[in-house]
Amino acid sequence: MPLILCHSPKGGVGTSFIAAQVAIHLAQRGHDVSALDFTYQEALKLFFGLTPAQSLPELNDGSADPIAVSGVALYSAQSLCRDPHFIDLIGRKDHSPFETRKIYVADVAAGDRETKDMLLPYAALHICTLQPRPGSLAALPKVEPGTPTIDLPKTGFVLNHLDDTHRLSRHTHIFLRELFGSKLLGTVRRDEAVNEASAMFEPIARFAPASVVLSDLRKLAISVEQQCGLADPAVAAAQ
Repeated sequence: MPLILCHSPKGGVGTSFIAAQVAIHLAQRGHDVSALDFTYQEALKLFFGLTPAQSLPELNDGSADPIAVSGVALYSAQSLCRDPHFIDLIGRKDHSPFETRKIYVADVAAGDRETKDMLLPYAALHICTLQPRPGSLAALPKVEPGTPTIDLPKTGFVLNHLDDTHRLSRHTHIFLRELFGSKLLGTVRRDEAVNEASAMFEPIARFAPASVVLSDLRKLAISVEQQCGLADPAVAAAQ
């Protein structure tokens, strides 16, 4: 099973939200999923309905039981980058430190390029979240400096906070769809219920079961399955 790496060169675009929702929706589709929070902010757990006071077990602590929410095993992975055993494993080109029986969704902070670069060789897919804002689009050349974004074989993009009532948002969607084609994995519409759910420490599916973002996220999960070779495209297209 693959590692799905969620990292954007621009902070504040919803990378943790997308990472959490990809993990949740893949679990709903029958996959064995673990979500790994590599960030200092520890925001990933908030989108599972946990509070800031609830700590996650460390992935490298074999004696700790995971916290399971919405079918996803949650772990803190921030200390992994300082774990000599993990560093040794990830330095071996012929060995992956991630179990093959699971899907791992890794949330990496925008400013932590070192961790992103360390994990990328083991990733089946790198999800880069964007928003229809000038600052987010200006960061595109920084996804992998020196390499055109359309030439990044493992990278797919998600446009978050899409609002068709705003011209810039509509034009950004058209531009990205023409630029990336199938590498634009999905779009997630803007809905204030997402922020309200997070503020209330509730999963979006429980807080606002009629939210438009839920159908967008289900489609995104199917697209991620296809990109990672986890599902028959014909079956996914029929859903």
